[in-house]
Amino acid sequence: MASVDASKVRNFGVLGHGGTGKTTLIEHILHMAGLTSRIGSVNDGNTVGDYLEEEIARKQTIAMKLMHLDWKGSRVHIVDHPGYVDFLGEVAASTPLLDGLVIVVDATTGVQVGTDNAFRYADEHHTPRAIFVNKLDREHTNFDEVVAGLQSAYGQQCVPLVIPIGAGEGLRGVVNILKGSDPAVADQIESLKASMVDVVAESDDALLEKYLESGELSPEEFEQGLRVGIKSGKIIPIVAGSVTKKIGISELIDLVVESFPSPLDRKVVARNRANEEVEIQVSADAPFFGQVFRSIVDPYVGQLTLFRVLSGTLRSDSDFYNVTSSTKERSGKIFMLRGKEQVQVEAVGPGDLAAMTKLKSTHFGDTIAVAGTELQMPKIVLPESMVKLAISPKSRADEDKIGEALNRIAEEDPTFTHYRDTETNEHVIKGMGDLQLDILLDRMKRKFHVEAETRTPKVAFKETVKGKSDVQGKHKKQSGGHGQYGDVHIRISPNERGGGYKFVDSIVGGTVPRQYIPHVDKGCQEALLRGVIAGFPVVDTVVELHFGSYHDVDSSEMAFKIAASLAIQKGVKEAKPCILEPVMEIQVTIPEEFMGDINGDLNSRRGRILGMEQIGGGRQLIRALVPESEVLRYSTDLRSKTGGRGTYSLKFDHYEEVPEHIAQGLVAEYERARAAGE
Repeated sequence: MASVDASKVRNFGVLGHGGTGKTTLIEHILHMAGLTSRIGSVNDGNTVGDYLEEEIARKQTIAMKLMHLDWKGSRVHIVDHPGYVDFLGEVAASTPLLDGLVIVVDATTGVQVGTDNAFRYADEHHTPRAIFVNKLDREHTNFDEVVAGLQSAYGQQCVPLVIPIGAGEGLRGVVNILKGSDPAVADQIESLKASMVDVVAESDDALLEKYLESGELSPEEFEQGLRVGIKSGKIIPIVAGSVTKKIGISELIDLVVESFPSPLDRKVVARNRANEEVEIQVSADAPFFGQVFRSIVDPYVGQLTLFRVLSGTLRSDSDFYNVTSSTKERSGKIFMLRGKEQVQVEAVGPGDLAAMTKLKSTHFGDTIAVAGTELQMPKIVLPESMVKLAISPKSRADEDKIGEALNRIAEEDPTFTHYRDTETNEHVIKGMGDLQLDILLDRMKRKFHVEAETRTPKVAFKETVKGKSDVQGKHKKQSGGHGQYGDVHIRISPNERGGGYKFVDSIVGGTVPRQYIPHVDKGCQEALLRGVIAGFPVVDTVVELHFGSYHDVDSSEMAFKIAASLAIQKGVKEAKPCILEPVMEIQVTIPEEFMGDINGDLNSRRGRILGMEQIGGGRQLIRALVPESEVLRYSTDLRSKTGGRGTYSLKFDHYEEVPEHIAQGLVAEYERARAAGE
């Protein structure tokens, strides 16, 4: 593929709610560009974009896909994104590196959760965007109502640029209010232009000054101001259309090519080792500088590393430097992707989205550059994964393979993590949602032949004491030859919360010989770790060894260890034991209309509201303390109560005593398990 002037390169992501027609829109674009001989269908499972087995089976996009095409002399890169919130990490991973976004809105539904998420990421990264209102050929759709809803949600800077001719089944085309005309919408075009003058003038200081002085803009100034406003992101053009009727698609791509910024317009800011901002000169002739935004495991070529060229040129089979990991790498073959099709290229320049094979030390978010570079791009921030499941292999054969399989999956999807929970001794996986985890586990079974079982993770309950006790633990056994004898007297008392375990040696006169005291300590610790009343570790406890006795022949390290364990079992039960539970600080972000429902729900979960504040955009942030056991499945419940528009984060805050009725249930469950085991 021939090199292209960087000013003629465009890249943009297609975002929006699931089911709005994003993948089908791209399918039509590829066909119009002459790259496919037929238009595929999501329902038939034969689109260029949705080629993964799970995507074909579920009829939805699951992972981002790269496309590239030539359009009227420009090289256009497109990233197709999933629309469902479980895969929001795909949007977060690529959006910081894209020069523009097209947000697809379903005319039958208007603004949805996926629209909100798309705008949130566009705002966060100051990314120019356009809105494509799809499905205007459907009955009972109204373009003006959709526009009003968008302006209400996101501001008056959302302006119709390409408007429909006709409506519903009578939709027969669209017209660009700057370029075209049609008698049926002539009055509407003039009215829209008049209403847009203020927005256009405010997008540029010089135009605003001229407008305030004269009260008008010339047609040339209006058109130029509109283009500048779109490029800067201050104006968000709305394009009407219907993908199935092939209406509005070419107008959309023309808009991207003509009005979206080129890579040369992008301000690239990195940081040096002193964490100071340094602006990168963007040019095809500058030193190579780029960033990785995804990895794909391809069954034929192995791992593909997806990256964006921010500046300079990278050639195939050339050396470069991974600034993040401080390692040298070699590019190997470089591909531009079109779905699963890999088009090998000799070089890539500013704005290009491409893939490399066989990189050893380069991973998601890494900065890659020419040797000697110390500058790094900011870390790509992903949404926090909140859904946890405990996982275990189904068979012994899977035990050896499960760790490697999970590592490979995590390399492809950085919103997925797994770890060993030392508190509960469970292997835990974390993801954005149940759907994502189901799909990843299916993929693990299919690609790596590893089967696993999952369950709700255990809560790391603990035991402690509120009172004091003074008890004896005596182990005496005679069985021919040497017997076993150990005798200890210990006092148990509470330590301060978080103070942990403390052992006090108060032996006087050698009633317990010195060599046995460390084993008394060890026996106490092991018994406390096993738990006493409900099988949870006993914490924040002071154990004082103050008396004992021994036998010259029969005493041993093991005998005193067992005696200490017996004393702990008796002493904890006499020291007013109780059960502690982890309490989390939760921060819930929701639209204001859900405030009452969510506050009530948190209270029903034994939560304590700490505060509420407005955070803009009609959203509220609720802070509360809530027991972890009450929010293990909170992600699913919050989505259900807010229509998917609520988000939350959790962090551990402290431990506190569980209510009596819950403690009784935990103790009873432990006793039943012990009885069953016996």
